[in-house]
Amino acid sequence: MSTPSAFILPLKGLGKGFYEFDLRVDRDFLTNFPESPIQVADIDLHLIVDKQSREMVVDLNFAGTVATHCDRCLADIDLPVSDRSQLIVKFTAEANEQQDEGEIVYLHPDTNDFNLAPFVYEAVVLSIPMIRTYDCRSGEPPYPCDEDLLNRIEASYDNAEEAPLKTQEDDETSSPWDVLKDLNKN
Repeated sequence: MSTPSAFILPLKGLGKGFYEFDLRVDRDFLTNFPESPIQVADIDLHLIVDKQSREMVVDLNFAGTVATHCDRCLADIDLPVSDRSQLIVKFTAEANEQQDEGEIVYLHPDTNDFNLAPFVYEAVVLSIPMIRTYDCRSGEPPYPCDEDLLNRIEASYDNAEEAPLKTQEDDETSSPWDVLKDLNKN
């Protein structure tokens, strides 16, 4: 699949100075990354490029949503994400410095185009929290949560607070998995 041309920065066409670009990370963009943990996104990306003769600084600022499931109630949600990051591109002809070092990328001074798509993709994926939860009851509009599951979770917390302290004999006869036995009962 080809990279969207909007994410390819024409270095030869850029003189020294500041440039701003407004781009969109969406389903079409994500199709370029088939192993992506997200398939649907609606993210507005604002790039500020400061191009100088020996280096270029790219500021990425984005906000939007990614489609995922809530790790609490398992409902499909549009999880809000946002972040700011910076990428530094240094132009050098030395072969021993041609490797990427985190937020620093080394390019040959004669490079015509610079593909920003992998760096944008990485920033978006890293902005997704490990535990994907959203307070769906207080959101506007409220998300379609699995209310039954949320009520069961709250009831299990309430029961845990009211339960008497366990003795060693109780631990030998019960399992931590006993709490989950009642989830499938309707």
